Amino acid sequence: MKNVILYIRVSTDEQADRGFSLRDQEDKLRSYCKDNDREVLLVFKEDYSAKTFNRPEFKKLLEFSKKNYKNIDELLIVKWDRFSRNTSESYQMIDRFNLLGIRTNAITQPLDMSIPEQGLMMAVYLSMPEVENHRRSQNVTAGMRRALKEGRYVSAPPKGYDMGRDVSKKPILTPNSDAILIQEAFEMFSEGIYNQREIIKKLYAKGLKINKSVFAKILRNPIYYGYVYVKAYREETEQMIEGIHEPLISKALFDKVQGILNKGKGAKNINYKRLNPNFPLRGFINCPKCNKTLTASTSRSRKNYYSYYHCISPCDTRITAEDAHAWFNSFLKSLSLNDNSLKLLIEIIIEAFDKIDKTTAVGPKHYQKLKSLQEKLTRIQDLYIDQELSKEDYQEAKQRCQTLIDELEEKQASQLKKKEVFEIFKKGLIKIQTIEKQYNEGSLDGKRKLVGSIFPQKFVFENEKIRTTDLNPVLLKITSVNRCLQRGKKKRQTKNHDLSLKVENSGFEPLTSCLPGKRSSQLS
Repeated sequence: MKNVILYIRVSTDEQADRGFSLRDQEDKLRSYCKDNDREVLLVFKEDYSAKTFNRPEFKKLLEFSKKNYKNIDELLIVKWDRFSRNTSESYQMIDRFNLLGIRTNAITQPLDMSIPEQGLMMAVYLSMPEVENHRRSQNVTAGMRRALKEGRYVSAPPKGYDMGRDVSKKPILTPNSDAILIQEAFEMFSEGIYNQREIIKKLYAKGLKINKSVFAKILRNPIYYGYVYVKAYREETEQMIEGIHEPLISKALFDKVQGILNKGKGAKNINYKRLNPNFPLRGFINCPKCNKTLTASTSRSRKNYYSYYHCISPCDTRITAEDAHAWFNSFLKSLSLNDNSLKLLIEIIIEAFDKIDKTTAVGPKHYQKLKSLQEKLTRIQDLYIDQELSKEDYQEAKQRCQTLIDELEEKQASQLKKKEVFEIFKKGLIKIQTIEKQYNEGSLDGKRKLVGSIFPQKFVFENEKIRTTDLNPVLLKITSVNRCLQRGKKKRQTKNHDLSLKVENSGFEPLTSCLPGKRSSQLS
């Protein structure tokens, strides 16, 4: 009677396959041993891949064999692919057992190595699993690339997404609770105020757990603006494919972030680490002589400290921080709406809503048409997912249908309750009434955001006033109400006007007649 040890292996994806379960293999091996006069010393079982021999149970088997090789005649397996799926490593391991005097064999593919021709059969048995693995790997790669080319992301979902299922039960990315924080991350970084570490800290406090390396990958990942990256493979070049998932940000925002990352500096050309609460305007002011961005610093005399916004050498432009802040506050004061201006703007908004009501009214036919188009879009998506529609035809039909849906939804959106929308406008106007107070009482972050929202580009100080070629157009039109009303009162000297712009004070259509005629009905 020969003494044998049994090795049983199954991979995770084979657990449910008939003939490969651990119990089924053990039953076959024990039955063989009983019929062929073998004594089973020990059984080693494991659920592990056969790509290498770095497996927990196989290591135990090898250690047991080294210690007890004198009492072991054979190592038995069911099939050679249970032993390994790597040809070269299989030969090496068989040689190790041979040196111990232990013969390795498979009961369903038995070999008699005393016959030379059997060596060729062993080569076939050992190479077949490796070829099968390679073919399976190629099939998986081809399937994943095919899915990516169709715009379907099939890997582990990135932060901000979960892997859901569409109507055809195929995988599709769906935004999760982290999506809004990912959006916030891109928006914060695009402002050029924070570095990555500061953004990670703020988002961590809100529940987004990421490290710096993960965050850097997020900022570079096109998946967030709705595209899927397909790597180069063999003769195929890399590609960017429009995805079928919902994007979290716009392409414009993604491109802005890439520009900042590629330049290695913020949108305002500021060194992130050098932001100073004593210089909230740093990075926003240009030199009136050379048009370069002013920096800021504090110098010390024997008794006092003096702070300046200044240009770099050799330009000698220098403005005391005290003067710059006073002039900027004077500018903000000129933007603040007075009570009469607020009242007039409210009347203009009411009149505008009255016009919208007359031109964009929707009825039952509108909702019926919208529902019909949405159902049609769903059918188009189903045809594409079922591969009954080519990608080109799908994109064309989707765009045509989506355009009509967008038009109807836009018309429907204009029918929101006037009172709710009116309150939003009113709150915004009230904030403009106190814009100077908001700036002075705000944090450094709040101040810089406010300045950035007022000036799309930078500004300069000239003759103790702000001069700019570019002011937020919405703010410019709103504050023109102040100037329109002021013209109806006593004339003020131009030199006392705080707002000095290169551009002409363009009119605001409702202000062609500053004093409204028939008063519009008030919202209740």
